[in-house]
Amino acid sequence: MKDMIFDQFHYGVCHYPEHEPLERLASDIARIARAGFSFVRIGEGAWGYFEPEEGQFQFELFDKVIAQCKRHDIKVIFGTPTYCAPAWVSEKYPETLRWNFSRIPMGHGSRRNFNYTSPKYLELSDKICTALAEHYKKKKQIIGWQLDNEFNCHMDVSYAPSDEAAFRVWLKNKYGKIEKLNEAWGTLFWSQQYGSFDEVHLPQPTATYLNPHALLDESRFISDCVVAFAARQAAILRKANPRWLITHNGVFSNVNGPDLVEKGKLNFFSHDQYPAFVPEWGYASSWLIRARSLSFPYAILEQQAGPGGQMIYLHATPRPGQIRLWAWQSIAHGAKMLSYFRWRTCAYGSEQHWHGLIDADDVEGRRLAEARQMGVELAKLPKAVFDAPVVRKAVVLRDYDNEVNEKRINTYVGEAKEEHERWAMELARRQIPVDYVWRDGNKLNLSGYSLIVAPHLKMIDKQTVESLLQAVQRGATLVIGAQSGTKNEHLHIVSQQAPGIWRKHIGVEVEDWSSLPRGEVRNAKMADGRTVPLIAFAEKLKTTARGTTVLASHDAGDPLFAGGAAITRTPCGKGAIVYVGGYLGGEGVEALADEVLDAVGLTGLVDATANVEAIARDAGKKKYLFLMNHGAKAEEVRGLPEKSRDLIAGAVLPARTITLPPYGVAVLEHH
Repeated sequence: MKDMIFDQFHYGVCHYPEHEPLERLASDIARIARAGFSFVRIGEGAWGYFEPEEGQFQFELFDKVIAQCKRHDIKVIFGTPTYCAPAWVSEKYPETLRWNFSRIPMGHGSRRNFNYTSPKYLELSDKICTALAEHYKKKKQIIGWQLDNEFNCHMDVSYAPSDEAAFRVWLKNKYGKIEKLNEAWGTLFWSQQYGSFDEVHLPQPTATYLNPHALLDESRFISDCVVAFAARQAAILRKANPRWLITHNGVFSNVNGPDLVEKGKLNFFSHDQYPAFVPEWGYASSWLIRARSLSFPYAILEQQAGPGGQMIYLHATPRPGQIRLWAWQSIAHGAKMLSYFRWRTCAYGSEQHWHGLIDADDVEGRRLAEARQMGVELAKLPKAVFDAPVVRKAVVLRDYDNEVNEKRINTYVGEAKEEHERWAMELARRQIPVDYVWRDGNKLNLSGYSLIVAPHLKMIDKQTVESLLQAVQRGATLVIGAQSGTKNEHLHIVSQQAPGIWRKHIGVEVEDWSSLPRGEVRNAKMADGRTVPLIAFAEKLKTTARGTTVLASHDAGDPLFAGGAAITRTPCGKGAIVYVGGYLGGEGVEALADEVLDAVGLTGLVDATANVEAIARDAGKKKYLFLMNHGAKAEEVRGLPEKSRDLIAGAVLPARTITLPPYGVAVLEHH
């Protein structure tokens, strides 16, 4: 995880001068400054402007932008413009195009239609990045660069000839000998054996199901290509100016987030935050928890500024106060840089319905007023707030390979694949601080957590198991779920009775199991009559250790499960391991959380309804508490620290309660 180097909070907006008449340039930058913004993000979509013909570069427009920014003391995050290339690239060099699964090239007329393995595309990308870096290397207004834009957004695979060739090289480097690949991919099944790497293809249209082990390697390969592309651009920029800070805005499908940050050579991670995409505020919170897991502090380079929309959808307009609320939510979780997308709605193009702070009519309205209000409020916060670590109590373990498996390969669990998010959402609704941590063998840092949730890690290594056990022995409670430890790193089923590597540690064996049809629920019954609904897949458990207790059992209604345990608890050192013989949806997580949190003794930061989000930050002598009401009605928050000072209102609270208006925010300082 990287640390951002900025010494202050940066508040900004994305601006696209290439979309506007030149006569607006000076007034736009002046208005951006008056609105309270300290930086702009520019350039990431302008390759067609910078290089209208191959090798013919122009910079005049953006030189003027930077000059105006200097005049108004506005810093710049520049974007490398390689996610949407001009038409001459597609026409002159069709080998640069991304191909879909049916091996059809993706033509010009949209974005993200190039592949990361084409030698010609890499050459052209190097040239435009080098030209920009050399031209602007002495411009002090530029404090950093965003690499490309949203890697793998829209399309996260490519099957062009150059991809096939690169995949074979990647496989040779990984396995060395074709016999090792055959073993890893289980090619004895259906006579898929390969005699040489030249015979191997990326997954392609076939008569029936593809090889799951090949699909896993494909996703690893795609991620490695993205990461290498990022590192390539980062090296070009750093060569021109080592002081520039490098970032990228987002983790999409088939991109390994920790690898992108570390191996992609980023100084810090950035995220694009659009809460209007999801119905529950907890989902938006989980995205920010992910950003924080990759970089603290992190940046938000696109913060929702109005209703988003493309040709086939249009978000509802954020209600009064929501734009401000969502920005505060991003900051509460750890953003030290935030820019709205965008300054002005573009009047044309595929995103003409993606609304900025002001509309194409150029009228300054409510959305810009909320952003101005944010700028005023941010100035009231001491610098210590933005660097203060987020208080940690619970953690959910994430893993790229396992999530690829459930999204792309063994997809029969359906929506249950979101269980890691469900846990984060449930804990957040209870105002319990929760983090994500990524599986990384013996580098796994689990200190400070009293609750660890690692749902359904089918593929897991001994080092990770050892790290989890050490945390439990120190006093943590670990929750793991059905099918944990049942496959190896190649996605082969292990030759051990389920739950595989965990069996000797948790005193449980899986006697039987069944998938559950979509919509079917098996209710695991607890001794006090409460139930925990299991979905997608359920196991009949048998306890094998004297200290293991049954927290919930299957009813006798189904002879397959009758008499079996469904959820167990096994003491381990000072802590315990809870094994859930099934997958949990939202209701299941809520029900089990009641039991687990009581046993652990974890309570919320405050006393409030599930509409209120609370994030605590600890700066040592001073501590900060962010309170956000995501509901359309006022909410009372109780149990606040004594003598809390509301930094936005500028007053000490007379009691240990506060009432947040609809979509209201408070930032409290206390000792």
